[in-house]
Amino acid sequence: MEVLLCGGGIAAIVVLVIFFYLLNTARKKVPAAGAIGKKNYAPLYISLADKPMSILQGMNRLKAEVQRTETAGDKWRWIPMLIFFAGIGLALIDGLLILLGYFSLVFSAGGLILWIAAIVMARSIRRSDSLDFSPRYEGLKHILYTLRDDLRPGSTFLGHLDLTGSMLPTKVARSAKDTQNRTTNYYRDEWLALKAKLYDGNVIRISAVQKSKKRASYTKRSRISGKYKMKPEKFKGTMQDLKVRIVVNPEMYQIGSSSTLSAGQNIGKYTVTALSTEGGIINLAASSPFEEVEHENILGVIQSAYSLLQRKAA
Repeated sequence: MEVLLCGGGIAAIVVLVIFFYLLNTARKKVPAAGAIGKKNYAPLYISLADKPMSILQGMNRLKAEVQRTETAGDKWRWIPMLIFFAGIGLALIDGLLILLGYFSLVFSAGGLILWIAAIVMARSIRRSDSLDFSPRYEGLKHILYTLRDDLRPGSTFLGHLDLTGSMLPTKVARSAKDTQNRTTNYYRDEWLALKAKLYDGNVIRISAVQKSKKRASYTKRSRISGKYKMKPEKFKGTMQDLKVRIVVNPEMYQIGSSSTLSAGQNIGKYTVTALSTEGGIINLAASSPFEEVEHENILGVIQSAYSLLQRKAA
């Protein structure tokens, strides 16, 4: 009897572990807030070559379609739990038979098979969950919506939104080795490029680049044991660069004094690093140590660059 009780206790523990495991894997895990840049977002690349409202409508349709697919898949989430409890029911039949004096593990074996099937199905559903959209996706929509009325009638935006990842092998700009022969990769990810001909005859270009560096894994010999150990790769930091270029329409504007805007000035999360107004072209460069910079800050830099223009008298 003690053996049976011990076996029953172990089985109960196993059942509870599987139960909580299923709860954690069958539901989509939402990353904690404040972990921007460390989340896994849906990899997207969107080519921008259309009128503002057409682009916005297309982006809204894409997000709605992904959410609709996600909602349709939610109806299957209860099935692994049903299979799981069916396995418990089979195990209870064996328990009842043992109490009646008949030793049997046939139903318990069937229950174990159902539990394994429930785990496999739950993990499959978990893997099919759609990743969240990056905040940059919604940020671009705000930027396009803000600039929509400034475009020349009939013209379109040109550029791209690259959300495929900031540290892909194809985005390694250069590599360098330190004195210990450790390799550090420097990544350049131009995640936003935008060009537009404006209503007032100006042409604006916007480029947002994320620069990151990561030290590759390497082997190191221990001074104590003399054995070689593999050291994992290490993230070394990131920053955001923003460039705004305005080719000024000389028939309508002249470039005013830049005394109100200069290098070192803070604009939201950005700091102006360079400013040039030569040749009738405004070139403004800014950088930010933050891993994510909201669209309000990008619009703030654009507005600051545009504030240098002075309309000519009629």
